[in-house]
Amino acid sequence: MKAIVFARFGEPEKVLEMKTLPDPTPPGLGEVLIRVTKRQLHPGNLMMVRGMFNIPLPADGFLIPGADGVGIVEAVGEGVDAARVKPGMRVIFNPSPGAWAERLKAPAELVTPIPDDLPDAIAAQMGPNAVIALMLLRAAQRAAPDAGREIPILLNAAGSSVARFVTIAAQRRGLKVVGAVRSAKGAKAIADRFPDMSVISTADPEWFDHVRYAAGEQPLQVVMDPVGGATVSEFVPLLGDGGALLLYGAMAPDPIIFPMSAVPREIMFAGVSSSRWMHNTSAEQRREDVAEAIEIGRGAPEKFEVEADYDLAQFANAIEHLERKNRHGAVLLSSDL
Repeated sequence: MKAIVFARFGEPEKVLEMKTLPDPTPPGLGEVLIRVTKRQLHPGNLMMVRGMFNIPLPADGFLIPGADGVGIVEAVGEGVDAARVKPGMRVIFNPSPGAWAERLKAPAELVTPIPDDLPDAIAAQMGPNAVIALMLLRAAQRAAPDAGREIPILLNAAGSSVARFVTIAAQRRGLKVVGAVRSAKGAKAIADRFPDMSVISTADPEWFDHVRYAAGEQPLQVVMDPVGGATVSEFVPLLGDGGALLLYGAMAPDPIIFPMSAVPREIMFAGVSSSRWMHNTSAEQRREDVAEAIEIGRGAPEKFEVEADYDLAQFANAIEHLERKNRHGAVLLSSDL
């Protein structure tokens, strides 16, 4: 099988390469063998390749990036409930390392069959995007039980795939969200996609006042941010006493600056990571999260735009596309083009 691998950390264009590897061995107890058809590229994939996740490299081997995608079950091991998962089924999987390969094995408990009316291109976006979005909403509720009811949640980088899930899931719960993006063009694109949502461009010199106006001149309770860096300090003055800034990424290369003004107001900074979903979320909640993700994908397919779909061999082009500014849709890697 073909697979994208790396044997040392570094810039993706320098360390990633395609190799031909043996097919996986037959699935063992409780395992499923999947032929992967599509996977979405995430900034987190590249952070892993760059060595930002503190994941050790094998001393005498390599790692295959990616942890989620969509594919077809080719075989199941002993102990797998055939009534739920069987060969020939289309499934999504998350998190199962090695998705940037044509085949992988995954624990059956992390594999979910998908309906026929959910296209692969949308199903490929269901993995960590939905997981982190729903974890963010639960974290917001823990920080401020009425967050989004009267005072909206501010969602930075509102054009991202995670942000789309947050917005839709928040609206399903009757919660208000205000989006922030870097450009007027990006703000218009999101406003067209979500006409009931206020969207602000931080390129506007008066963006701070626009957020205040959208919040009814009240201090915010929760800000969600995947960027980090110096941007964090710009959002802190918008938060009221005891407010929370939920960080779920580090897209900015510069370090996060925590302003001292946050200390006397007891502003809380909390990280939210999809990698902890397996450990900190009950099996029942995980099933509910995946079911909601599928329901959202089926109910609002127009919200899950695909900007580009590359063949697995074109991974370098896909990575370059992922890191373009003002991108407004998902970038996919496919094994079936």
